[in-house]
Amino acid sequence: MRTYATRIGLNIHVSKTPTCRAVLRTRFLRQARQDASAPHDDLEDDPPAEWNMAEDPPDDDVAAYRDSNRARQEDGASRGDLHGIDPDVQIVDVPEDDLLQEEFPGLAGQAIGSGQTRFEMMRDQQRKGQLGKRELLRKIDALPSGPEWTCHTFVVHGDQLDYNGEKCTEELDIWCHDPVACVDELLANTLFREHMKFAPEKLFTDDSKEDQIINEMWTAQWCFQKTLPPGATIAPVILASDKTQLSRFSGDKEAWPVYISVCNIAKSVHRQTSKRAMILLGYIPVTKLECLSEATRKDRAYRLFHYCMSYILKPLIEAGKEGVLMTCVDNLVRRVFPILAAYLADYPEQCHVACHQENSCPICEIAPSDRGEPVLAPSRNPTRTLKALKTCRSSVPSPDIRRLCLRAVDKPFWEDLPQHTNIFQCFAPDLLHHLHKGVFKDHLVKWCIQLAGAEEVDRRFQALPDHPGLRYFIKGIRPFHNGLAVNTKRWMARAVIDFIYYASFASHSTETLRRLQDALNTFHQNKQVFTDHHIRTHFRIPKIHMMEHYVALIRSKFSADGFNTELSERLHIDCAKEGYGASNKKNYTQQMIKYLTRHEAIDAFKSFLAWTTDHRTDTSTYSDSDSQMSDDISDNESDRPADIAIPLLSSHSTKWQLAKEPPYPHVSLQFLQDKHGAVDIVPALTTYLATKVPGSRVTPSNYDLVDVYAKISRFLLSPQRLTDETQKDSIRATPFRHERKQVILQHFDTALVHDDLEAEDVGLKDWFLGVNIVY
Repeated sequence: MRTYATRIGLNIHVSKTPTCRAVLRTRFLRQARQDASAPHDDLEDDPPAEWNMAEDPPDDDVAAYRDSNRARQEDGASRGDLHGIDPDVQIVDVPEDDLLQEEFPGLAGQAIGSGQTRFEMMRDQQRKGQLGKRELLRKIDALPSGPEWTCHTFVVHGDQLDYNGEKCTEELDIWCHDPVACVDELLANTLFREHMKFAPEKLFTDDSKEDQIINEMWTAQWCFQKTLPPGATIAPVILASDKTQLSRFSGDKEAWPVYISVCNIAKSVHRQTSKRAMILLGYIPVTKLECLSEATRKDRAYRLFHYCMSYILKPLIEAGKEGVLMTCVDNLVRRVFPILAAYLADYPEQCHVACHQENSCPICEIAPSDRGEPVLAPSRNPTRTLKALKTCRSSVPSPDIRRLCLRAVDKPFWEDLPQHTNIFQCFAPDLLHHLHKGVFKDHLVKWCIQLAGAEEVDRRFQALPDHPGLRYFIKGIRPFHNGLAVNTKRWMARAVIDFIYYASFASHSTETLRRLQDALNTFHQNKQVFTDHHIRTHFRIPKIHMMEHYVALIRSKFSADGFNTELSERLHIDCAKEGYGASNKKNYTQQMIKYLTRHEAIDAFKSFLAWTTDHRTDTSTYSDSDSQMSDDISDNESDRPADIAIPLLSSHSTKWQLAKEPPYPHVSLQFLQDKHGAVDIVPALTTYLATKVPGSRVTPSNYDLVDVYAKISRFLLSPQRLTDETQKDSIRATPFRHERKQVILQHFDTALVHDDLEAEDVGLKDWFLGVNIVY
């Protein structure tokens, strides 16, 4: 079939070819008769006049021929003919199959062989060379994936009767790893080689050893208080548990994961979920216990939690008492004692673990009437608590049950752990739930809004200058406020803010801990303002009372940023929610285990490939003298505590970052003077070139062009620079401008820059201020 690029070409062809003209006229006439009831003007397309011609059009005057044919069509329409077609003309409908086809006389389109289409080739590659879905999954299942999963099934006997008159029962499954195997895997992970310690040490700012630094577990008091055999290696175990919702928008599917890590790994590493330094230990079964009556369901749920945790942590009992030989990341074998050191949980979960009600403190025995006041109370004693819990189900319970606000849990999971474990001292300060969401958001902000008013809160937040890394509330914000007009109110609110910021330090010293306590004392001295304005009648709030324990907990463990439950909240996505989303939502726990096992295998294989690529060493380089030297290393020398004096200040990073391409290229110096306010750009540039480039013949003028950037960034170390963590600080210099319908305000940041390493000791002297241009 021939095709034509234009309608005129098609009309000329039809007018010259009688057969095509007859076929098309027949088809159009048939359609026109079906639509005969419609007016002529409603027809979208009239048949070309050339199709009605009996004679062939002239070759040299197609346009004239078309005009004469249009006149004939109009004349026919005036006589009542349909579109100028004579109704007496006989139309011959010739089928396409009966058309005469004349083949090409020569050889054309001759095949020279057989082949495959692209889709057929892709199908064969899938069958032969490529792995299918099932084959790929079999390969993944064959990879090593860390500690093996085990399932323990037990039966809960209820007090409700079924339809047969028998007591109802419910089967539950506990899926878990061996915690000792998890500790062994973490200590032998080569990815943590540069971020692991096996012996405690003390850090000081100078040789006088008056200002001690506490940032990691091995620098805190906890490791120095344990009495273990000489040469023993402590593996401080961190546990975290939290119930989380799996189903979205609707449904009641939940999971209760338990995570484990060791404090031998730097907290800057195990806080990163991508490093997998905190791994999934197991799942506690989540059930409604419908086989039990409502009167006994709540107490049995508490005992069920402790039974599951006892089963999961059972291997830690013997390992914590006798120790386990483990090959560590440095290829040395040590006797490791895994001991529970910290338990990360929110306040309700802490009460669950400590076996007490949610109106009391999980750390001390403070009376409910004294909560919220700077009152020192004795710490909870595990021995006394266990003795009282043994009588909770007897006919004559101990009076300590009521005095200590204990629950009816006769056998908590921490009962059989080694004597070095004090579960009440394992609870860590929780920045997320205790301070950020608790004290600040749920209490302080609401109190301040009632004092200052919502409009005042919005006005003050709108007046705050924006800064990179800080959120700017251009329309104001009602739920947040930390400043008040009255001095007493302002000091009280500021004290809480100071406490939160001090508690969030990545590294603490004796001085910062003193300031942390001073901020708390200032809050207690000025909190009466809320009772005077009838906003609060008391401060017996558990989360406010928890602030009293922060200084002691930091001295004992390490800085609070390593205890944040934000880590476990983030792990829920990788270890629970994604696996549930990949399941068919029926018997999902086992499918989640399969999903996680395959991902663990893939990650382990990636780590192995990275290790083989980065550490290509010949085994012949290890001589007998090296092995003999490692055998001669005594445990007392390698793992004994050390006192190290480190400088508080170290060198700054000098790396600046700019965009690859300038957003404002070829800008004149005159424009910078007018729009950026850099009125001294020409003399300043002249002075700079004369100072930094002696002998330069370049003389800047207003017509010189430069490339201008919107901002420049620099990665700065933490103030004390005791860790490798850095934060990005940006300096912006952008003028007022319009972008479509949006007005972009100008940003000219003020920067404090000093070249001296001891810049912190000179105040604001010799600092360079103000940034108008980045070029």
